[in-house]
Amino acid sequence: MVLLKRELFVLVRIMASCLTAAVLIFFISSLSGEDLFRSSDDINKTELLMSEIDFELDGGIQKRVAQLGEVPEKNPFRKFYCVELAKEVHDLSHLTEKQRMLFDTYNVRSFEVQLKRMMDYTEGSDVKSLMDEIEIVKRELKNSSNLLDKKRNKLTRQRNAYIVLFLIFWVVLYLYYSRGIIFKKGDHD
Repeated sequence: MVLLKRELFVLVRIMASCLTAAVLIFFISSLSGEDLFRSSDDINKTELLMSEIDFELDGGIQKRVAQLGEVPEKNPFRKFYCVELAKEVHDLSHLTEKQRMLFDTYNVRSFEVQLKRMMDYTEGSDVKSLMDEIEIVKRELKNSSNLLDKKRNKLTRQRNAYIVLFLIFWVVLYLYYSRGIIFKKGDHD
């Protein structure tokens, strides 16, 4: 009976120290202005967007352009080709806009200017300018990928620091509770 009582008090100390450490971590993160749940969600969103961008950079863009086929010489078909090419450029540039939305740096005007420029190229059946626009989007995608990688690394370091701090608090609080401060030595004997 004494052994069972002692094991129960050890379990209660472990749970109490864990709960206290968790409350302290959330209190400290709140004081520093960090939302731990949002940070974890941001890491997941960042990794998902990075995988989409990396897929496009690793051959997805070439596959999109290759699916359109050869550039037609006659104007009605050439204009249709330009419309399809502009649609692909727009889809690709949407990935960079997702990154800007994630970082709260989205600018409607710049996206609108790019869309208007692509529409002008489409009206003029200017395939070369649309291909140049694809190169610009490739550079933007590479830049977005680098920015997302930096943000993911920063958020991961912060999360790991909070986990280590939680473990330290947990051990210290368990030792504190085990010394008989909360539970007196005579309570469980």
